Amino acid sequence: MKILAFITIVLLLTTNTSYAKGVSCKSFNTQSEAQSYYDAKEKGWQGLDRDKDSEPCECLKGGSKYGESVCTSWRKKNGK
Repeated sequence: MKILAFITIVLLLTTNTSYAKGVSCKSFNTQSEAQSYYDAKEKGWQGLDRDKDSEPCECLKGGSKYGESVCTSWRKKNGK
C-alpha cells in the first residue's frame, strides 16, 4: 500500500499539465510574444512556425503577414 501511495505521489509531482492545454498562436496577443516563446524553445515552440521560416505566428499583430488577406479569416476566427 505504501508503494502505491509513493508511486501516485511521484506521478502527480512529475506530470506536466501543460501537455493538455497545448501552445498555439491563440496563446499569444502579439507576434513578438510568440517570438520570445519560440526563441526560448519552450515546450511546444516548434508548432508555432508552420512554414519553418523562423517567424512564428505571423498573423498576430506585429507579424510580417498581419495585413495580408491570408490572415484575415484566422484573426476573425480566433478573435485576434
